[in-house]
Amino acid sequence: WPAVDDDVLASCKKELLSFTLDPTALTHDVLCHLALEMFVSAGLPAGLAEDRVQRFILAVRASMLDNPYHNFYHVFDVMQTTNALATATGTMARLDSWERFALLSAALCHDLEHPGVTSQFLSKAGDSTHGG
Repeated sequence: WPAVDDDVLASCKKELLSFTLDPTALTHDVLCHLALEMFVSAGLPAGLAEDRVQRFILAVRASMLDNPYHNFYHVFDVMQTTNALATATGTMARLDSWERFALLSAALCHDLEHPGVTSQFLSKAGDSTHGG
């Protein structure tokens, strides 16, 4: 699990429920810690250990391709915005712990291994793994 500056992390945690957090101003290591904070703050489901969630976050980070938009910054941004919206609207309070975990996981994984181009482009390029 990556080491990060505690002061930076503390400052960023205050912004997790806001709509002003800019993930591109932070390191991937800090984003991993903030993602964990969202999962923990939402209440981990019984039996789901924090270290497993850490490994999950690191696996997502490692699976994101290096392209200009569909990258780790983007999926973190979607997760953070989803968390902020779901909290502000009272949705998080109406979900059980597994539903909250599923919502945050779906946001974090929604573009997992996205190649950075459209399905139509891949189809025309003859990429058989994406319907071409």
